[in-house]
Amino acid sequence: GIEPGIMNIWVSDRTGNGWGEPYSIGSPINTKTDQYFPSVTKTGTMYFTSEDSTNEEFIYRSKLVDGIYQEPEKLPANVNGGRARFNALISPDETFIIVPTFGLPDSYGATDYYIVFRNENDVWSNPINMGNQVNNINGQEWSASISPDGKYLFFMSARTPEVGFESETS
Repeated sequence: GIEPGIMNIWVSDRTGNGWGEPYSIGSPINTKTDQYFPSVTKTGTMYFTSEDSTNEEFIYRSKLVDGIYQEPEKLPANVNGGRARFNALISPDETFIIVPTFGLPDSYGATDYYIVFRNENDVWSNPINMGNQVNNINGQEWSASISPDGKYLFFMSARTPEVGFESETS
């Protein structure tokens, strides 16, 4: 029921022998516009990128209540800053989110990783640029993940050999 070319979120259930057949997560998460890059908390809340009716991308979340995803809510401007944002990674305990964001004034290039902290009252901090150890002047940082123990950040960067990591002394 979705037009070809539309990106939606799909699920595959773990079985005794591996994985079951993938199926669409359906509404209210999937719509007639693109949804992608889901990130899920320990409690099952899903954070994801979704296009609105103007084809602009924003970060949303949908809480899992009694096994059913609720109507997604667009996160505040602290998370959805800049001119574009996508592929957000929520921490398992929901205390921070890493958002690749395009067009903020303190960017090293164009798209940089920003971290935004969330407190127990569901208030989000201002975005903090994650610095030159992960961001670079090529400005193409898009997808991050963290190790299960939370000690390591894995991230995508389109840096070239000429534009590598800044030295630890700079």
